[in-house]
Amino acid sequence: METIAVLDFETANHQANSACQLGIAIVEPWRIVRQKKWMIRPGRLYFSPRCVAVHGIRPSDVLDAPTWETIWPEVFEWLDGSVLVAHNAGFDANVLMSTCMHYDLAISPMDVQCTRLLAKRGWPKLRSHSLASMAEHLAIEFKHHDALEDAKASAQILIQAASHSGAESLEQLEEQFGLVRGRVWSDRVRHPRTVRRSRIEKADENPTRVEPKRFRRDGGPLETDPLRRGRRIADEILTHCKGDLPMQGKHLVLVGTLLGLDREDSAAFLSQLGAKVQTDINMQTHYVIQGNLQETESQDESQQDQAGSLAGFAQALAGMTARRQRDIHDRRSEGQSLTLLSQRQLLAMLPSGLQAAQGQEP
Repeated sequence: METIAVLDFETANHQANSACQLGIAIVEPWRIVRQKKWMIRPGRLYFSPRCVAVHGIRPSDVLDAPTWETIWPEVFEWLDGSVLVAHNAGFDANVLMSTCMHYDLAISPMDVQCTRLLAKRGWPKLRSHSLASMAEHLAIEFKHHDALEDAKASAQILIQAASHSGAESLEQLEEQFGLVRGRVWSDRVRHPRTVRRSRIEKADENPTRVEPKRFRRDGGPLETDPLRRGRRIADEILTHCKGDLPMQGKHLVLVGTLLGLDREDSAAFLSQLGAKVQTDINMQTHYVIQGNLQETESQDESQQDQAGSLAGFAQALAGMTARRQRDIHDRRSEGQSLTLLSQRQLLAMLPSGLQAAQGQEP
């Protein structure tokens, strides 16, 4: 079962990067096994009166506290490999992302789930699904707006929902309640959401046909879900990098997606390789990656290296916008070193990239 890290932030003011307190409760099926609270000195020591009135934390309380960049290695150890859960999770995920961005700290992409959405589905007749209202309804005793107390209360909502539904895992609980995870990256947040109950019921009435299990060349099971398969390949490549950043200092523009991932996951994968992903081409751009090109196993080196010629560019640019095609041609003719890479060519540049994509042992 996945480890769940239930967290809560308090902020000094209405800026998302002003975290001043963090609480984390680790949940493993289905109980709190670890917990910790950190006081944090925000980058700007301004506490708005409204925020102070809510949580009672003042500048004097964090004057000698460590900054976020100091505690981040420890916090990351608590969060790494876990699904992040919070009440109004979009807020806490945004504080995490914004505070890390303020200190130029990278975040490994992490899944996010929300106990407020869970509460609305689990207890639909309640007038309010705020943390305080849910705690009162479920007889959870806690000190509101203390980060650790809030995290533990949110964890108890999750635990009681699982107990009432009989769910053995978070995935099973999400399926029963129609919850879709969000995600947090170094520069963006995708909020958790719900799906309509009619869609869940329809899926239950018309279960999908079970496909026979297929296997990769290394004997492992072959995932039929493109997104899950893409995440496995990306994780395997990053593992083989062993902390090195093969794309360090490279600026690139991604057209389309990579490895069957969605657009956001594709950009996050490239960022973890050290690349700076741009939205459009400029004088700093080193590579344009055409994620939609499909190359076959039989291509020889001259074909794989076709991006080195204008003829190769013309063929590979099929599917790009006319404006972007003109931009690339113009910059190359003016002498800018700009290389077009297909997905296969990109993978060939990465440690065990092609082997991971083909399911082979490195």
